[in-house]
Amino acid sequence: MKFLLKPLAVSIALVSTPTLAAGTILGELGSLNASTAGAGSAAITEGAESAYSNPAAMSLVKKSTLTGSLQAFDLNMDYTDNGSSGRFGNGTDGGNAGSVTPLGSVYWVNPISDKWAFGLALASQGGSSVDYGDDWRGSSLISSIDLVTVQVNASVSYKVNEQWAVGLGLVSEYASLLQTQQFTTNISSEYEAGSMEFGVNLGLHYTISEGNMIGLSVRSGLDHTLEGDFKLDRNGNAEVYDASLGLVAPAIVKLSGYHSLNDELALLWSLDWQDWSKNQSSVLILDESGRQANVDRNWKDTYSASVGMHYQLTNQWRLEFGVGYESSPLSGSEANSYNQYPDLPVDDIIRIGTGATYQASEDFSVNLFIEYIDLGSPEINYDAGYGSLSGSYNNDAAIAGITMNWQF
Repeated sequence: MKFLLKPLAVSIALVSTPTLAAGTILGELGSLNASTAGAGSAAITEGAESAYSNPAAMSLVKKSTLTGSLQAFDLNMDYTDNGSSGRFGNGTDGGNAGSVTPLGSVYWVNPISDKWAFGLALASQGGSSVDYGDDWRGSSLISSIDLVTVQVNASVSYKVNEQWAVGLGLVSEYASLLQTQQFTTNISSEYEAGSMEFGVNLGLHYTISEGNMIGLSVRSGLDHTLEGDFKLDRNGNAEVYDASLGLVAPAIVKLSGYHSLNDELALLWSLDWQDWSKNQSSVLILDESGRQANVDRNWKDTYSASVGMHYQLTNQWRLEFGVGYESSPLSGSEANSYNQYPDLPVDDIIRIGTGATYQASEDFSVNLFIEYIDLGSPEINYDAGYGSLSGSYNNDAAIAGITMNWQF
């Protein structure tokens, strides 16, 4: 079993929860602001999504509000080999390892009084579904991986006065992982595990004047320990081992603003920081003997910025647009390509979003949105000791969906 520890650890090491791609968190999935590329999410609430994005902003909700969203996430991960050697010297490039994943979320905010509001959110910051196939060059590291995360947020907000509001949310997140590997023609593995972790979501909201607001959201980090079974199949003979793996969801601090310039046009912005520097290595512990393998990650904190706009076209229709940038957790590293792994390679991210909101009645609205995400072109030069996996990626993704808000 010793010869399996390193490839196993690499292949099932950290896959971040935001994101379905590139090891970053896709905050748009929970905050429902893909149409502005993430801009403004902590400052305003269009429905009940503030129960997730910033509990303090629930103070803006005047009626009991239910919000539901359906989304499709289309991930493209194209690998091109640049001269792999040793065990990685044979096989296919893997084609497009990405997939289309359906997503959904539900939110509810209920004002209890003119000071207090309560909210619930069932949402996800992300997951991943990647399938290279059993015959690609790096199948001894990873053939396929499916990661699903789901969060339940219960939040309260208190309106201190006409300008200030504060909020507190309790977070419970479930993560499940299913991964396969193909070491040789007759040797394969499957790892299936799950974990539940708990954290907090803090919020602060300040109304400068009518149509001008600033919001601050702080989400605590989550340290999952995924526990489950590692099944090794040798020539049809299966051996099952207990195994556990650490999974990091970083702390996130987001500052957002909303500024109405006139009756038609409003500007939105967001700045955020994610604590990815805690992800220095991934540790796999195999069976009760305590055998373990460490994989160096050497990640750094990431930063992002986005700007967007709302344009009120008519009384019922509003157009939305935004662009955003997010740094890579390996940006500026001299050993960037040597710290990449094929589970989900990381790079700088550029977002472009657009959408439209239709106010069907005083109590019902529909938002349609689409966002293109350029996930970069990271290079990988992973030395496994028995060979080197050397190649480059061309990665991008798109999110499209519909959100509906009911007030009652």
